[in-house]
Amino acid sequence: MNHRARPITADDYKNFDFIFGMDENNIRDIKRMAPKNSTAKIELLGDYDPEGPCIIRDPYYDGDEGFEEVYQQCVRCCKAFLDKES
Repeated sequence: MNHRARPITADDYKNFDFIFGMDENNIRDIKRMAPKNSTAKIELLGDYDPEGPCIIRDPYYDGDEGFEEVYQQCVRCCKAFLDKES
């Protein structure tokens, strides 16, 4: 997938089946922005991490080693999510 980070739009809530947040603040904001006709399921990505924890910390605050840790956590979560959905 060719991807570039961008803000969530109202269309995302009907064009995507899932929208993931990394922590409770993300989830709260994503739900608050959801239009009435939203069909997307909003979940914590970290809920799929077989090793836990369910919160994916912003690596900006953890120094250089934080980025690798968050990357590995996201890979585990995405793999577990895709395995569940297939």
